[in-house]
Amino acid sequence: MAHCEQVPTATLTVDTVLTRMRALDAALPARDGVTVFNRVYLAVTEAVDRHIDGGRFADSGAAIALDVRFAERYLAAVDAAEEGRRPPACWRPLFQFRRHPGVRPLQFALAR
Repeated sequence: MAHCEQVPTATLTVDTVLTRMRALDAALPARDGVTVFNRVYLAVTEAVDRHIDGGRFADSGAAIALDVRFAERYLAAVDAAEEGRRPPACWRPLFQFRRHPGVRPLQFALAR
């Protein structure tokens, strides 16, 4: 199992996470593996947000914290890749193979 380093990021909210993921979706090429992963992650995050807003979690604060913490790690990896830095080890395959023709979209959707 790949070790995932913690990358310090600014504190985000679910809304800022969603905004950032939507901006990535609009900016990345459709066939990019990161786009595929981002769209799946975005759909899950939107569903979690609806559940939070609908009061479906016994502890909404914990649900928000968990949702944001995982998104921070993903977005920090995106930032690292965009800035030419190495993403944490657990994210590297997604970025290394994002344009590889032998990797199917489903494989990117299930990444991480």
